[in-house]
Amino acid sequence: MGLRGRTDLSDYNLFFITTTCHNFLHLLNSDFAKQMMLDNLNFYNKKYEASTVAYVIMNNHFHLIQFFNVPDSISNYMRDFKKFTSVSLLKHLKSTNDPVVNKLKFKRGKQTHKIWMDRFDDLALYKEKTTKTKLDYIHNNPVKKGYCSIPEDYSWSSAKYYELNEQDDKIDLLHYNEVV
Repeated sequence: MGLRGRTDLSDYNLFFITTTCHNFLHLLNSDFAKQMMLDNLNFYNKKYEASTVAYVIMNNHFHLIQFFNVPDSISNYMRDFKKFTSVSLLKHLKSTNDPVVNKLKFKRGKQTHKIWMDRFDDLALYKEKTTKTKLDYIHNNPVKKGYCSIPEDYSWSSAKYYELNEQDDKIDLLHYNEVV
């Protein structure tokens, strides 16, 4: 089967990943949504023998650095992760009568709503310099958006883990030094 324009990533295990909410809607702005994302990362990390190296969850997108012990599993991981988080997030939005649900209506086959944009962006990380650049980008994203003044003040990222050596109580993290 063809890769539909995707690079063959079977030789790489470490990736910078970005996924964005449909139409850039702010679907991840609640603590519930952000925690649900992390809970699902923990679940799929176990299922796919993967580890989160770094993360930030913004209001309409998220960035990850993910390490996969099993090569060539990124597509299956992201397919399952996005599918389950779509169902969970839609259920939550409907239960709170959030009017944004009307903006998510979408018809394709059995699909009635759309949470995520199609596909995801990924970059194989095989150089320490590139990995550090992406790590800084992830952690400075909330500062750039004005959510906080220093990266470690943002609760929904791995910045405290790297800046203050504080263990993250929301998700198990693997330090980038262990995989680069």
